[in-house]
Amino acid sequence: MKTTQLFLMVLAFILINTATQLQSQNLNENEISFQDLDIVSMSSSTIDLRSYEVNIDDYKIAYSVENAPTSITQNDAQVNAIAYALSMAAFGLGFGFNGDQTLWCLHAEYYYRLAMLKRSAVYGALGVAYNGSNSDFVSTSLIDITLKVLMFAQLVKQFQQVRFLYGLAGGYGFGKEKFEDGFTYDITRLTIGIVLGFQIMMAQQWALMIQTNVFNYQEQTRKYEDFETKTFSRWGLINKRNLLAFSLVYTFANSKN
Repeated sequence: MKTTQLFLMVLAFILINTATQLQSQNLNENEISFQDLDIVSMSSSTIDLRSYEVNIDDYKIAYSVENAPTSITQNDAQVNAIAYALSMAAFGLGFGFNGDQTLWCLHAEYYYRLAMLKRSAVYGALGVAYNGSNSDFVSTSLIDITLKVLMFAQLVKQFQQVRFLYGLAGGYGFGKEKFEDGFTYDITRLTIGIVLGFQIMMAQQWALMIQTNVFNYQEQTRKYEDFETKTFSRWGLINKRNLLAFSLVYTFANSKN
């Protein structure tokens, strides 16, 4: 009986010990798998994070290379090349008044860009005009050859449609002066003036130009058979002896120069 009880006690101890070891082993296995899962998860997260960081760096590098701003000088030069055409053709008419005289002209000019500056450009212009004046007792008609050097500048950087222009103009004209009684002179005229005006862009290749001489110096020679007379004059009046000229301007190759 005692032997049986002892056997049962030993068996119970073995079973309890075995159960305890199995439970402990299961716990250890669970901990190990849990840790392994954490390690795999952390490793996966680390890999994804590195991949994401690399992508961000690549994007930053691409952005810095492709979208890096050029220098201010280069940008200004590109903007000016588009804003100020290499060449322009203008044609139009003008009018003015001087006492009892009415002044008028028909003109055409060709402009060529000589230099580019910051938000401005220098143009040379060669033109031809048919000028006339009429009064109660005398009328004149001349063909004028003109040469101008003008600066075109933007008044406001954000408002490129309007340019202010100023510079020097010279002209040589020849024609006739007729009096009411039929007496006629051959005349030649040399004129030097200071020009002011505006250019207003109306479309990509079309503009309106308004200009006048604010100061003039003039030499005029009258010839009749075997004698001639010369007169010298200067004045600084707008629309009095100075024509107010309007031109329709066509620009060439506006976006490639």
